[in-house]
Amino acid sequence: MKLLPLSAALVAAGMISTQVIADDVNQRIEKLEREISALKSQTASANSNVSSGSSSVSVGGYIKLDAQVSEYSDGRGPTGAGEDFLIVSTIPTGGDSSDPKTHFSAKESRLWIKGQTQTDAGLVKGHLEMDFQLSGQGNERVSNSYSPRVRHAYFSWNEWLFGQTWSTFFNVSALPDLLDFVGPVGTIFIRQPQIRYSSGPWQFAVENPESTLYAGGAATTFDDNAIPDMIARYNFGSGKANYSLSVMGRELAYDDGDDVESEYGYAVSLAGKIAVGDQGDDLRVMLNAGNALGRYMGLNAFRAGAIEADGDIELIDQWGVFVAYRHLWDKQWRSSFSLSAAQADNPDAAGGNAAEKYETFHANLIYKPTAALDLGGEIIIGQKEVESGDDGSINRLQFSAKYGF
Repeated sequence: MKLLPLSAALVAAGMISTQVIADDVNQRIEKLEREISALKSQTASANSNVSSGSSSVSVGGYIKLDAQVSEYSDGRGPTGAGEDFLIVSTIPTGGDSSDPKTHFSAKESRLWIKGQTQTDAGLVKGHLEMDFQLSGQGNERVSNSYSPRVRHAYFSWNEWLFGQTWSTFFNVSALPDLLDFVGPVGTIFIRQPQIRYSSGPWQFAVENPESTLYAGGAATTFDDNAIPDMIARYNFGSGKANYSLSVMGRELAYDDGDDVESEYGYAVSLAGKIAVGDQGDDLRVMLNAGNALGRYMGLNAFRAGAIEADGDIELIDQWGVFVAYRHLWDKQWRSSFSLSAAQADNPDAAGGNAAEKYETFHANLIYKPTAALDLGGEIIIGQKEVESGDDGSINRLQFSAKYGF
């Protein structure tokens, strides 16, 4: 009989405990509901303040192997970038011929990341791209490890572009379809930081300045400019042909601690790509001229000016041209042929080793078994002549294999 009061007490205690637990659970649920409601309110507020749309990111690039055999007529070939791809200014002159040299490289392989965000203020697009060219980190003894470098790093918003990419002076669509990294000596080829404004067919830009001059007969670089390079470009054409006319004005300056001098020069570039027939063939052309081309053409094949004995800068008249034809043999095979020349009217202050003229020739055959693969071979011939009369040439056979993703 004594068990009944004890049992009743336990039941009462259990009911009280259950009620306490239920009250605690209800309080926790109400707290969570309040927090979720607050988060929803904050998210809605942020979305209304930042964007009415969404963002997206894509990744791509390619892996490329270049295998080359090069023979120089007048000396030993260059090391570094000059053996990875054709840099005509590194062709040796005035020496004895050398034995053929074999070189493999995968440094041109690259990776890019693109993003875009739709906002109430307009679409914002960004592009970041890297490869491994011109890296001084690695060597060919054991690992062939090379550090990445920035190729492009820019974003565009409405009519504006900010960051590093191809110079506005350069019509990239006219560049020949070659296996060599750059190609013809007469091409404009330059990337640099800039601010660009585009309106219809017009583009206007201010870009990073740099002066390359001959000083005491030696090629020298100066970073003493006060004014950015200024460029205007007009794109025209329709249907099967597109063209561009670019005009540049820029300051060439130096400060060597004793003298501070500057001169102002100009350059123009006319470039185009014209479709030929209905099978995908095209003709690509470029003509450049001016007294301030310098580093803009042929990987700085010529300097833009020379420092005279009195300290003044004499600008150098230059020109460059190339013509390239691409032919599609069928859906899988294609070829490109490029012929180019460039010349400078150097003053005496440039010295006897200053390059006077160049010529290059490229011809290739490329097989595309599937959309992601390119396999091909290319014949490359380059010639260089300097003011002293010495000359030299390179004959190169290149095989390339590329996988794009």
